[in-house]
Amino acid sequence: MTRPRPQHQHQHHQSQQEGKPKQRKDKTPNNPLVRGISAFYTEWQGRRCRIDPATATDDNATFVPAPRHGEGDDPPLAALAIADMPKRYTLYPPLLLLPPNFTAQNTRWTAFYDALDGCNKAELFRSIAEKGFKGMGISRIAINAPIAAEVEHEEDVEDAINFRGPVTTQSATTWEQNVLRHPSGLVPVYGDWGPVLDERQHRGKILHPSTEDFDAAFWTSATQTQHHGIVQCWAPLYTMFSRGNVSEKARILGLQSRFPGLTTAELHGQLGLVDVVDFYVGIGYFASCYLSKGVRRVYGWDINPWSIEGLRRGCKGNGWRCLVLQVDETGSLQGSGGIKGMVEEIARGDRSGEADTIVRCVAFLGDNKWARKILQEMQCEYERIGYNGGETASRLNIRHANLGLLPSARLSWEDAVKIVTGLSEGGTGGWLHVHENVDMRKIDVIGERIVREIDGLAQREARRPYAASGVHVEQVKTYAPGVMHCVFDVEIKPNG
Repeated sequence: MTRPRPQHQHQHHQSQQEGKPKQRKDKTPNNPLVRGISAFYTEWQGRRCRIDPATATDDNATFVPAPRHGEGDDPPLAALAIADMPKRYTLYPPLLLLPPNFTAQNTRWTAFYDALDGCNKAELFRSIAEKGFKGMGISRIAINAPIAAEVEHEEDVEDAINFRGPVTTQSATTWEQNVLRHPSGLVPVYGDWGPVLDERQHRGKILHPSTEDFDAAFWTSATQTQHHGIVQCWAPLYTMFSRGNVSEKARILGLQSRFPGLTTAELHGQLGLVDVVDFYVGIGYFASCYLSKGVRRVYGWDINPWSIEGLRRGCKGNGWRCLVLQVDETGSLQGSGGIKGMVEEIARGDRSGEADTIVRCVAFLGDNKWARKILQEMQCEYERIGYNGGETASRLNIRHANLGLLPSARLSWEDAVKIVTGLSEGGTGGWLHVHENVDMRKIDVIGERIVREIDGLAQREARRPYAASGVHVEQVKTYAPGVMHCVFDVEIKPNG
């Protein structure tokens, strides 16, 4: 008699295994922001909630709060899923920037976030930094906000800084253009951001910072690996940073599209003898690209002292020497050296030939309405002193004017035309790069109008007749629905 195989024993063993409740495996979210929020939520829930097995998913994504004994009076919270948690962020170690809509992603997330008290919100952001972004060196977190077009007018602002922009009055409140591009809506939520100030103190430090203020502030930087590893620095509480304009930066560097006027053939000379004036230099968004490309010097202007300090720090990080000079309300340089001292310092660096002494950037803190006056005075000083027995290699040769103010830099067009015609070597002219916010349906029409207006300005030059022509239109990025940030490259050269 053949004994049957004991299959039933093996089958019975398997059925016992299958009969056991399947253990849920918690999956750690890949997104570090979600990971940090989820870690906080799990801890928070352990203090006052339970997981409802009936509604929890395999990845532990849905949590149902349940009050502990004695907490029945607390407001009920809706179930929160991983899908409800914010996922977008921008990383500039040690800074983590959360988007403006971080607290309003959806109804359930907003209800949960709003129900947290101050201590729990602090724990939430600590969990995001230390658990979500563990090992990434995050020590500060802020909720970002768009740069306001207008800011409330303070009595001392107009006296402190000259600017060319309208001031309007509504009821009892006066508003002015946010010409400083001050990030007034940014909300720090985690980490040491320096001394806590009231609004008036904060405004004072924006306008009149001391060296101690610069040292006490939190600074961060970004290294743009796709743009030759250029380093840019800024203080998030005091000045804006835009990671956009990528195509325009790449264009200047010769990495994509066409940027006119940076080749030997177009310049009829060496790029290393060409100067650039940047009327709205900021922290060096475009100036750093010109310098990396190999121009001799950039002369940059800005009215925000924090932007100028960021430019100086960025230049230092990139190995470029930067001189910072303050311009007063009469268009004179502050300090004992004045124009003469600055020109002599630049000339000494040029004669030395040493990279650490050659001045690559001259940063003017003041209104750019004085740009033409100061640059003309510099040219006169170069001509007066001469170098090495009459050599004038350091003379200005400004072939490019960058006009990067949005929505328009129209008020600087005339000075830009006069500078590239009057301060280019031999009066050869140069290129204006006009940034403008444009109705997408009218890019060609507006481009023609810009060229026509600049041509009219060029023809008024007394030294010799000049003509302007449109060379290229770069569509940089969408600024708003139906509005495109464009750069119009306009060449100005002798006519005949």
